[in-house]
Amino acid sequence: MPRVQNRMQALRVLAVLVPAFAACRHVIAQPPSLDPTRAVLTSLQDCLGTEDSALKDLRQGLVWGWNNKSHTPPPPGHAIPPPPAEYLESLDRDLKACSAAMQLNDRAQQQAVLAAVHKDIALKAADCHRFGMGRNVDVKVSTLRGAAAENGWTVYYRWICSSAFQPDEMRAARLTSPAWLQIPPGEYSFRAERKASGARVESAGPARIVVGGAPSTDIELPIE
Repeated sequence: MPRVQNRMQALRVLAVLVPAFAACRHVIAQPPSLDPTRAVLTSLQDCLGTEDSALKDLRQGLVWGWNNKSHTPPPPGHAIPPPPAEYLESLDRDLKACSAAMQLNDRAQQQAVLAAVHKDIALKAADCHRFGMGRNVDVKVSTLRGAAAENGWTVYYRWICSSAFQPDEMRAARLTSPAWLQIPPGEYSFRAERKASGARVESAGPARIVVGGAPSTDIELPIE
């Protein structure tokens, strides 16, 4: 009799634990939220003030997927992953540029900044359409003296906007040659430098490069 009671008690414990375990698995399996992506795209649309076709395309790809024209929720296990953090940061940068343009009194400067924002969104939309996702692109940067690669150069890059809005210049984590980066699609200026004898600094570049539209990007910076 005690054995039967113990067995019934074990079954009751299992009846409580199994649903709880299933609920725990459900919580863990929840995909990362797309809310930050939706928020920055909506803010960009509000700032631009018009129905930007490239932005509409980018929202379709990043939030719904290219084949989901009806915008129905995806089935379980097929949720769209959010873009990488650097990608969202670049969209935030577009938003900052757009907001800064709205504060400019000079009409020509304002239009130059907005044109750069439109171009950046268009490049991202085209890359997203081709590769089916928001992604960072593998970029290889080499420094060449003549035809020979030369090591030990520090690579810097900056998103190209306009003189009225200058984003911060970024530094590659490793020296050439080559230096490897993973950055969102866009148009960038790349350069490299190295300290020579004394206080003299050698330079390579700059080069204006469109990143995206291809699986990866190779850049060669000639040493001056």
